[in-house]
Amino acid sequence: MKKSKILLVSLCLFFLATMMLSATGGQEMETVTLRWMWLPEAAGDVENGAFMNTLREKFPEVKFQIEPMLYSAYKEKFPVMMAAGDLPDVFMINAQSYLPQLVEGDLIAPLDDVLAKVGKDIAGNAREGHLAFGNYGGKQYCIPASYSLKYFAQNIRMDWLENLGLDVPVTLEEFREVARSFTFGDPDGNGKDDTYGTAHRQNINFIDGFFHAYGVAPNHHQIGMWRIRNGKHTNDWVQPQMKEALMNLADMYAEGVIHPESLTFDWNQWWNAYLQNKIGMWYHQPQRLTAMNGALVQAGIANAKMWPIAPPKGPYGQGSSNEGQPWGKFFSKANKNLEKAVEVFNYTYTQEFFLDSGGVGDYAFPPKEINAQGWPVFYSFEEAMNTPDYDDIRKKWEYSRIWTGFAIENPNQCKTWPDQALAKHVYQQFLNTLGPAQIEGNKMADRYAVTSSKAVPVPADAKYFVNLQSTFREIATKIVSGKDANQVWNEWLAFYKANGGPEIEKQVNELIPIK
Repeated sequence: MKKSKILLVSLCLFFLATMMLSATGGQEMETVTLRWMWLPEAAGDVENGAFMNTLREKFPEVKFQIEPMLYSAYKEKFPVMMAAGDLPDVFMINAQSYLPQLVEGDLIAPLDDVLAKVGKDIAGNAREGHLAFGNYGGKQYCIPASYSLKYFAQNIRMDWLENLGLDVPVTLEEFREVARSFTFGDPDGNGKDDTYGTAHRQNINFIDGFFHAYGVAPNHHQIGMWRIRNGKHTNDWVQPQMKEALMNLADMYAEGVIHPESLTFDWNQWWNAYLQNKIGMWYHQPQRLTAMNGALVQAGIANAKMWPIAPPKGPYGQGSSNEGQPWGKFFSKANKNLEKAVEVFNYTYTQEFFLDSGGVGDYAFPPKEINAQGWPVFYSFEEAMNTPDYDDIRKKWEYSRIWTGFAIENPNQCKTWPDQALAKHVYQQFLNTLGPAQIEGNKMADRYAVTSSKAVPVPADAKYFVNLQSTFREIATKIVSGKDANQVWNEWLAFYKANGGPEIEKQVNELIPIK
């Protein structure tokens, strides 16, 4: 009887312990939903890719709600989301354009405390000085990307120049003459009138080299270019040389030497026009030249050679734009799981994630294989150029992941990794991807890059910048498309003056030291 009571008590205690463990386990596995938005150039199979599979395995308690917004659509859609206060828990956007509005609208969470707690790999692997671009009002609100947008260069089809017996253009006038020859001189020798001198994207995007010849520039994505003039920070958008540059572009557009769809091209339409052997001058990152030239050669253009050269030298200057404040990740203030969101994001910067995902890193470099040490190996430049379907492989890899800003071109990217031999291997993999065009293009960018003197937003941007930005895009498009330049320009100056332009200028000069 005594033994029976002892057995009964033991069983009760066992069942009680089991129930307690079950309850505790249930609490530990309570589902956390994270909405995650980013800006892909094209949609891919993210749900079933290595990026998301690795995150799900590491964080089984997290339900990931993936919300891509195409890169070509964010300028129209994101302001609507921001106005409605319907922001995902984690989202990617351009810091220069939106950081002040997000802070002033109390829409994003400050990250200082949570980064110190669960973000050591984000902070420890950042490119030198980059975290400062996500700082506003003395607090960290953004995790800027660690890749370098300094490297933009003017590029040209050297094989087309050779086919036509032309020299590399130097002056703005010579670039115009070459554009005419590329458009009307049958540079590809196919006997068809199907080529153009150059092309840009929506709202005069990615053609800054032609603007710097006038000593002004819209800057990438029209985030603004500022320069010191007469001892003050001044906005390029309202300088008389901007009107002159826009009128020159309008003249080129009317002549037909710029692809006619340039004012409406989204990213992929623009890129594909080059891959279809239609356009001879290109302003972009030399990093992309390997993919472009490889695709052209594989399409049967045996001697295709898009190559970096010095940007056009014009009446007021010469240069290419350094974007300055980069893209970054923000975390919604309404997010009830901020620490978990940052913990997940931090994981994507770790050695563990890199190895478990098979080499998910920079968006542009697909891994080729896993070596004997279990380390991902990327396609070298030579392998990329000689792999028939490399561009398809790159696109599939690039569009199957969420862009985080982890960039293997950043020498600090793997600084916190336990295995520094692996860290050195990863950076060497990046160096192996560099072909002659990219190496030369990076040198050109170093030499000619112009950096905006307005390095960070100011408080007045919160109220005025987006409205001024959208209006500048409109007036630029109107002038280039052939509208009355004098009337449109005067309307723009009046709008700028009445809608916060002078207040932004005042604060920039009060808050940003002149170097």
